[in-house]
Amino acid sequence: MPRNNQLTIHNLFQLFVGSECLVTTLTSIGFATLFFTGWILSISVHNIYNENCNERWIHLDTAELKNVLHANVYGEHIAVKTVVNHLNAHFMNENPSKALAFSFHGGPGTGKTLITKILVNHLYKKGFKSQFVNMVVATRDFPHKQTTGNAKVKLKKLIEDKIKRCEQSIFIFDEADKLSPDLLNILKPYLDHHEHIDNIVYRKAIFIFLSNTAGPMLTQHMIDFWRDGKTRDEINLKDLEYIIANSAVNSAGSGYYKSDLISHHLITAFIPFLPIEKEHVVHCIKHHLVAKGHYDTPINKIEEIAQQLHFYPNETDKVFSSTGCKRVEEKVDYIMGEKDQS
Repeated sequence: MPRNNQLTIHNLFQLFVGSECLVTTLTSIGFATLFFTGWILSISVHNIYNENCNERWIHLDTAELKNVLHANVYGEHIAVKTVVNHLNAHFMNENPSKALAFSFHGGPGTGKTLITKILVNHLYKKGFKSQFVNMVVATRDFPHKQTTGNAKVKLKKLIEDKIKRCEQSIFIFDEADKLSPDLLNILKPYLDHHEHIDNIVYRKAIFIFLSNTAGPMLTQHMIDFWRDGKTRDEINLKDLEYIIANSAVNSAGSGYYKSDLISHHLITAFIPFLPIEKEHVVHCIKHHLVAKGHYDTPINKIEEIAQQLHFYPNETDKVFSSTGCKRVEEKVDYIMGEKDQS
């Protein structure tokens, strides 16, 4: 075969092989690009629809929170102001010195649970469905007054596992006074001024303790103020915080009894929830009436609903509600149910 023909065939063969390699290479690059793009998209979709420990899912808008609290919480000016101020300071500080710890004290129906719900639904995009919101009910989760080793391990594991997932987790302890003192003291390291514990940072967490411990003391204090002719707006946090802490730590049988959390000053704020006055109960009644579609309810009907509740200190001076706003909704249903049937 002539040499020129041999070269031509050889060149064509090389071109064919080269083209095949090129196609293979380009195909590989194409698949790699598609895979990488798909991986990036999957991460983006995961971050959009799956809760993460970041500002998209955990966020504080102080002005909005203040407005919601003022619109829905009646008569608790100290609680609202104290909670908002401390939360704002905690979130503004990228490196807080310790975890934020609130101790809510007051009788039933004064707003402890309500403010807690508002905080959770505001801070966490998924509210109570968030994996970063943890509710501990003393009588359900730790029903025995005597602390066992298993109970201590269970509580420590809860705190540590949740903080590992998200430093901004929140822990709510309902009926905290019904926990044993030994169990409550387990929380001391997590609330203390530690840079970290085993390389885990607990300083960005939030702890809320709900208790009726100082309720009777707050009731008596409020009655004394009323008898002296003073209004609730004249009472401030300084008047009550030390009294609450002292009452709690000396209440034998309470989870706070001789508590390390109190004696080591690890509670950020002891927040009083004052007894609800009749004017605040009326606000609660109106709120529930509107929520249930009863608009423009006459004053006499609102008064009829209020009369279903018990007020003190005596029959002549019906100033404070024994159950706060706690039983208002069921009384609204009772009275308005009669109206609907007539």
